[in-house]
Amino acid sequence: MICSAGCQTIAETSTTNPTTTPIILDGNTDEWSAHTDAWADGRYIYLHFSPTGVDNQTIQAAPYTTRIRIDTDNDNTTGQPMNSLNMTGAIVPPQGVDLLVELSPKNEQGSIGIGSSVSQFTPDGDLIQQGHADIGFAFLPTYAAESYEARIDRHGPGAQILQSSGPMNIVIDQVTQQGAFRWSTSVKLNLPPLQPIAHTTLSLPIKPDASARIMSTNVLFSSPLTQPDAFARVLSAISPDVILYQEWFNTSPTAVQNWLDIYAGKGWNLHMPSARDGVAIATKHKIIAQYDQVLPPSGEGRTARAVAALIQTDAGEILAISVHLKCCGNAGSSEDIKRIEQAQTINAFVQSVQIKHPNAKVVIAGDFNLVGSRIPLDTMAEGLGVDGSPLTPVKTLHIGDASMLTWNDEKSRFSPGRLDWMIYDDSVSDAANAFVLDTRNLTPKTLSALGLHADDSMSSDHLPIVLDLISE
Repeated sequence: MICSAGCQTIAETSTTNPTTTPIILDGNTDEWSAHTDAWADGRYIYLHFSPTGVDNQTIQAAPYTTRIRIDTDNDNTTGQPMNSLNMTGAIVPPQGVDLLVELSPKNEQGSIGIGSSVSQFTPDGDLIQQGHADIGFAFLPTYAAESYEARIDRHGPGAQILQSSGPMNIVIDQVTQQGAFRWSTSVKLNLPPLQPIAHTTLSLPIKPDASARIMSTNVLFSSPLTQPDAFARVLSAISPDVILYQEWFNTSPTAVQNWLDIYAGKGWNLHMPSARDGVAIATKHKIIAQYDQVLPPSGEGRTARAVAALIQTDAGEILAISVHLKCCGNAGSSEDIKRIEQAQTINAFVQSVQIKHPNAKVVIAGDFNLVGSRIPLDTMAEGLGVDGSPLTPVKTLHIGDASMLTWNDEKSRFSPGRLDWMIYDDSVSDAANAFVLDTRNLTPKTLSALGLHADDSMSSDHLPIVLDLISE
């Protein structure tokens, strides 16, 4: 293996477990110091890496492979030998890799694929193929960025290799399809003793007075019709004032209204212009105005997946918009360009409504599908604050987990990510509470108090994100 043209490397950094603020897996890497690229506690291993001298691509859909290579026993003679580079770009003695995570790995045809793969190697080098769920692997952001953070769960069902304490050597690099190095860095980590999983004793935050609780939820191809009880329990526990729905696909507004009447109680007002698009808004408050066409159809047979309503709430007038942007692709792809165009159209729509309703508090939420660039998010938010500032992304942190992951499909080749976002106008309103609900993080006592089951969050591949909005 050789270094490709323009390859840059970073010197190996010796790192012990620093006594710093715990890492939040949110895609914002500001908390990582310039000299600390690995951190571990009794459950998780956290990694930070900033590829240099290369173009920014979505690393699960890139024309090169990003590899996280872990020598768990700090022994170069065990596992799978893999070459490394030193800071001068020279090949150094092989690392003995015991656990390998690859993003955009090679596929069966030998070309660069998409998603992720996880491989373990026995001390003799025999391969044990795994998936991201086996080691609880996740990284953020899901869009192309200059810097990433990743997390591995030492309690994952296939992570026994990470349960012993002691020193380990980690190499993170990027290689072309031909095996040429693009970038490489390495770090040493002293793994602390494994600790039992501690489920949170926290419960859902109490909704403040004079606020509006807004929930955005992707219901996975109208799954409430087949798993009504799980969705009903979650809806009851969160008790939102406004629901921004995605993926009520091919379901009539009458069917959705009937579901709400039966499982959420009477009194819900539904705005759902199309049985095909899947987006809808439900609220028990007065709908002042409803807008059927936020986005124009995107082609023959293509849906326009955005819907808006102006709602009178205890926090004032809210222009609520549920969006489901174009799926798939990578940075600069046709899908990414379509997302940018959709964001531009939504931004222009909000500006047109603000002419008549200049004091309405804008909240846009849904499945943004940010798997290419971040441009759609920033484009949509630009200039929509009452004071002309951009809308602000809501910091929706898991209850009971220091992460902002919102999507997970254990059978998918893609590792968990943050696909669901909510943006709001913080020039006229505040986020009193903001959270992601995953019932798997809660204790049996908390679940019982909330009327939830531990597996309720498995009814969709997306988790609900929630904001308690109050006037500034």
